[in-house]
Formats: sequence, structure tokens, C-alpha cells
Amino acid sequence: MAQLKVLFFIVIALLPLVLVSCSGTAQPTAGWSGTAIDQGVIYAGTRDGRVVAVNSTNRDVLWSYTVATVSGGISCNPTSTATAIYTTPVVDGDLVYVGTYSGQVFAFSILARSQNLTFPQKKDGEWEWDCPTVGAKSSAIVANMLARGDAIYVSSSNGRVYSLDKEFGDVNWQSEVLDKRHEKLWTCPVIQGDTLYVSTFDGHICALSAETGRLLDWSFEAEAGFVSSPVIYGDILLLGSFDRQLYGIEMGSNASIWEFPQEKAAGNWFWASPIVNEGIVYAGCLDGRLYAIEAETGEEVWEFDAGSPIVCSPVLTDNLLVAADESGTVYVFDLGSQLANEPLKSIHIGTSVRSNFCAQGGFVYIRGEDNAIYVVDIEKGEVVEGWPVSLTAGE
Repeated sequence: MAQLKVLFFIVIALLPLVLVSCSGTAQPTAGWSGTAIDQGVIYAGTRDGRVVAVNSTNRDVLWSYTVATVSGGISCNPTSTATAIYTTPVVDGDLVYVGTYSGQVFAFSILARSQNLTFPQKKDGEWEWDCPTVGAKSSAIVANMLARGDAIYVSSSNGRVYSLDKEFGDVNWQSEVLDKRHEKLWTCPVIQGDTLYVSTFDGHICALSAETGRLLDWSFEAEAGFVSSPVIYGDILLLGSFDRQLYGIEMGSNASIWEFPQEKAAGNWFWASPIVNEGIVYAGCLDGRLYAIEAETGEEVWEFDAGSPIVCSPVLTDNLLVAADESGTVYVFDLGSQLANEPLKSIHIGTSVRSNFCAQGGFVYIRGEDNAIYVVDIEKGEVVEGWPVSLTAGE
């Protein structure tokens, strides 16, 4: 238990919180917001508290929006301060959604890029609504959000999950506090059918009704807390724990199917969520290794030592697996090769990578820790000419 508390406070220390004084000065905001691409536009949250849209062809910044909080009261003049963004933008229909460390969800219109405008008066990037999730000591949104059907599901640092109406931002429901020990919820829900599954720092997996937010009969309890968001493969939930193992847990069961590694714990946490392809789980670890694991048995297929922590989830594009380590090296693996554990390409982009990234059409889109977007050409094995594009205001 003491070890878990130490690990928890180490995670807390990873967040560069924004400190605001009455003079209006503040430390720079930060965050690990990743990238999303849709119809040739890259969306990302910046380290200085803005949501940006960048044309992937000509590198133009189409729009940016500063998400800010207002502080101050009787003894202080009101001050508007940019807030950190940890969530990766979610593009769904004609809106892009972003959650902030101030505990709000913002929705932005992307109708103006369409040739068939429903509302011609709308501007690209126009703010649609924001929904505060208040009611506790902290309502910060750190985990990514999930959009399904007519709702967007949000985990809050007040320990609750919220269901919001995607069009208007109304709160459909809020769950009870799921992490009763820490009252923190930094993992993204996953959904199967009409059931949401949420992992918690205090070692629980909770099943909720997606319709009402009500806790369902089944839940899972582990000795150590869960550090990563779950991923669903069939009826198996895959997720990493503070005990430095990856778990395969069958829905409805009270015991794990398998734990990986089987002999001894890994060198560090499986912080990022794994991905699954054709029955193989690909999991990056903070010990610097990328593991390929049988989804049904938890047996290792292969591993690759990057030599630097892997903080973000790998992605699939065609039959290629793309992973990036903290040092800024992008690895491309050919999953159809007999030597799948040997990178087909290794591309160093020149900056640290800690944020989730995306891939599409032979290109990888990364927001580096230098607050710039990089586009990597997988076939050529290099950063595309003209990139990176700085996201820092004024540059």
C-alpha cells in the first residue's frame, strides 16, 4: 500500500500545474495533448493552452483558440490565464472536442471546411459550447474523451464520469465517485454495447450503463492500481497496472486471465494503452521496450528495446506498426515480416515525444515537446520537407 501511494504521488508530480498569483503572472501551461487528423486538417492542443487546426498540405494554421480560466476576486484583479490541455482532440461529425485542465469541455465547429455548409454563417473553429464539470476540489480533465452515438464521455479529476450531449453540451448524467481513495480519474472509458468500462488508480474496473451512468453488478478489484486506460479485445480488457504488469481480464470474471510479464514485473509501468491487431497485443512500456503479446494467453511473441521510455500508444497504418519513444525516434515495424521485431525504419525527429500521435495515408502526425507539429513520411523514412510547424504563438 505504501508503494502504491508513492507511485501515485509520482504521477501527480508529472503534471506541471499552472500557478497564478494576484499579479497575474503564471508559469507556462503544458500538457500532453496529441494529434488528430480529419479531411486533411491536423488538430492538436498546444503547450501554451491553445487548440489549433493546421492544413496538412500547405502547413497553414487555419485557426487557433486559447482556452482560459479567469482568476482573482476581492483582493485580486480578474486575470485570464491559459489552461493546460492534456486531452487529444476528438473529431466527430462537424465538431471537434477538447477537454481542459480547468475542467471544461470545448466544442468547435469545423463546418466551414465543408463544401456543403448547413450553417454558412459559421466560421471554421468557431466555439460552440463549453461544459464545466464542477463540484469537487479538482475537476481537471486529464484523460482522453470518448465519443459514441449522441454522447461524449468524460473522466474528471473529481472521480466521476460524465455523459454530455454531443450537440449542445448538456449533461446527460454523472456517475458516482468511482475512485473513492484518491478521487482522481485519469483514464478514458471504453465502451462495448451499452456498457462503459473505466479503470481507476485504486485498482478497480467499473462497469457503468452508458445510458444512465448507473454502476452495474460486475466490477473487478486488483491489489495495485491501474495506470492505463483499458482496451477491449473480444471480451477481454487489456490494461497496465502500477505493479509494472499488463493485465488481460475477462469481463464478468473475478480473476485475471493472464499477467505480463509472467516471470517478473517489467522494468516500469505500461503507462500508455496497448493496441491489438489480429490477436496480438502491442504494448509500449516506460522501461523503453515495445512488447508483442498473445492476446488470449499473455505469452510474449517478441520484444524490441528502444532504449528510451515509450510514453504514448503505438498506432497501426495498413500492416505497419508505428511507435515513438521519448527521445524522439519513430520506429516503423512491418507486421507481415518474419523479422517483425526489427524496425523497418527508424526516424529521429529531433525532439522528445510524449503525446499520442496519429497516422494516415503513409504519414505520421506528431506534436513534439518543443510545441511543434512534425509530419513523417513513412516510405521515405524522414520528416516531410517544410515541417515542423511551430505552434507557439508569435512564431
